[in-house]
Amino acid sequence: MTLRGFWALIARWRWIVIPGILIAMGGGAYAFTESPKSYKVESSFLFLSPVLSAEGKSGNPFLQLGNGVSVVVDVLSVSLMDGATVRSYTEDAPDLEYTAVRDTSVQAPLMVITVEDVSKKRAFDTLKSLGTELGTRLVAIQTEAQAPQNLWVTMTQLTGDPVAETNYGTPLRNGVIVFAGVALLTLIAVSIAERVRVRRDARRKASRTPVASETGEAPQGSRTSKPNRARRSTNVPETGEAPAAEPAAPESSARRRR
Repeated sequence: MTLRGFWALIARWRWIVIPGILIAMGGGAYAFTESPKSYKVESSFLFLSPVLSAEGKSGNPFLQLGNGVSVVVDVLSVSLMDGATVRSYTEDAPDLEYTAVRDTSVQAPLMVITVEDVSKKRAFDTLKSLGTELGTRLVAIQTEAQAPQNLWVTMTQLTGDPVAETNYGTPLRNGVIVFAGVALLTLIAVSIAERVRVRRDARRKASRTPVASETGEAPQGSRTSKPNRARRSTNVPETGEAPAAEPAAPESSARRRR
């Protein structure tokens, strides 16, 4: 179908297309406004280890970034993302999601915790709770490893979002799905209506085509060949008079002799 034919089809069935588009727009807007938007907050934590010189004096831990501290960050990341910990936060908040991963875009041992939920307050509370839990587990794993406290890895919060970022991904997705669904139903309705119209026009055209009757007579108005007037049993002159009689056959020679 050409573009001109498509627009002609839309114009022909505009009483279906226009209401369908209006319903699709209204449904999409309703789905967008009724779908809950989510809020995302994020914090990052930097991990450091104390550095002791040969004399036992502490040095600058920033000079030793990139040593074994990254392993500690990976261990804590796995600890915060285990099933039991995730269920403890999401059991009463099914829409809540969070991640705790090491930031591999930088060389420093940095962990980024991201929380997203439909409740802004719950997102901030969960982020704060995860930060506290991160410090608790850092102390716990070093205590269990019986590491000297003066050689413990420490952490400090590097960044934290003061304002939550609003995410409209779910409302947009729901609105587009509703709009596309109603628009598709409208196109299907137009296609069915156009097919019915074509079939109806074909039947009307067929009914108007002249067809010979059962008696063999041609329908009124049809052109038929005229009968051949040259074929006649008698030759009648154009004057209308009867033709002269032919002379009688001569008598046989036997009768003349008598």
